[in-house]
Amino acid sequence: MRDSAHVPVTAGDGLAASVPVTPAVHPGWLAAEPPLNPLLPTQGAEGARFAAFMQLLKTAGALDRAATDALADLDLTAGAFGALLELGVVGDAGVAPSELARRLAVARRTATLYVDILARQGWAERRAHPADRRMVLATLTPVGRRLLDELGGAYKRRLATLLGDLSPIQAERLRQLIALIPTDGLPRADVGSA
Repeated sequence: MRDSAHVPVTAGDGLAASVPVTPAVHPGWLAAEPPLNPLLPTQGAEGARFAAFMQLLKTAGALDRAATDALADLDLTAGAFGALLELGVVGDAGVAPSELARRLAVARRTATLYVDILARQGWAERRAHPADRRMVLATLTPVGRRLLDELGGAYKRRLATLLGDLSPIQAERLRQLIALIPTDGLPRADVGSA
C-alpha cells in the first residue's frame, strides 16, 4: 500500500493527474474465501451466514451494554450518542427524523426517541423546516455543540477501546466486512421457504 493519499492516473488524452484515495484494506483479504470451518454446528454457506449473524448479535449486545456503561456519566445510550454525532455532522441545517433514522439504520420512532433524549438533556432541539412548516428538523443547541467540541473526541476514544487491541488495519478490515451487510431496506425473511 502506498504512503501517499494520491494515486497518479493517466487520462485518455495522455494528461496525468493525481486522484485522492482513501486507505483501504488489502483487496486480497476480501477477495479470497477461505474454506468453511468444519467445526460449525451447521453445514454450508447458509449455516456459515447464520453463525456469523448470531455472532454479530452477541457482539452487538455486548458492545451496547459496554457502551452504555462508558456513556453513563452522560446518561446516554450508544444509539443516542450516535444521534448526537450525526446532529453534529449536519450542523445548523438540521435533519428530519426520517433522515436521521436512515443515517443510523434504525426505525424512525427510535430516531425520534434519540432526539427526545438529547432534547431533555438540553443538547438538541426541534424546529420547523424553513420550506415546509409541517416538517420538523432536529439540530444541536449551543450547549450540545459545546459538548461535542469539548468532549466528543474523549468519548469516541472511550468507545473505541471497547474493540480491544484491534490494530488500525484489523479495525478497518472489520469495518469493511461489516459494511458488506446491507442496512438499508433489509429484505424480510421468508420463513416458509426454509
